[in-house]
Amino acid sequence: MKFSFHSALFFLLFYLVSCQSTKDSTQSKQDEPKTEPSITKEILPPPGGEGEVILNERGEEVQNHTGEIPFFQKKSELPLEVFRVYIASDSYMVRQIRYTDKIRRKADLGGDELSKEEMKKYDLLSFVDDGIISIGLNTVTGKLESIAFDRRVPRINDIAKIIQNDASRFNYEHASKDGTPLITRFLITYQIRLHPGKTRDEIKQMLQKKK
Repeated sequence: MKFSFHSALFFLLFYLVSCQSTKDSTQSKQDEPKTEPSITKEILPPPGGEGEVILNERGEEVQNHTGEIPFFQKKSELPLEVFRVYIASDSYMVRQIRYTDKIRRKADLGGDELSKEEMKKYDLLSFVDDGIISIGLNTVTGKLESIAFDRRVPRINDIAKIIQNDASRFNYEHASKDGTPLITRFLITYQIRLHPGKTRDEIKQMLQKKK
């Protein structure tokens, strides 16, 4: 079931109020300093299959390992999945998991930063969602020709619009001699994370303004 941002605000406010007493009772324990143990990162098989090269948002080759977020670690069950994108207000990461010898996303760090900025207005509490975008490229020019959600759509409409706009700005390099695309249809899977960035009073004020 999908929600408008207004509906999501009411839900989040209710959640914050109901959880406040639990939060207060555990705050002292959370404030205690913690010592993080040293963790050895174990190399994992590429999500796209044996022999696949993995590229990050800068176009650099990286490995799959236990230090990656779980979203990037897991084996791909979708044969058309080529890119994985993680967006939060403080992080934007990409992993290309297939066909790096045929197509590559051009780095766009400025655009990545703008997508992060778009997420900030929705940082109300801890919330994780995902979506899958289907991309179709023109068979001659290699430019974007079609874009649509596939299987999974974020529950908040405003977040769905953000990731659709994000996917539509991607530009690609094609490995053929004449520049025509070798891969014209593929999937981009997204994970979206919101962080608690507003107080209950700030959310109440937002709701009052929306009314």
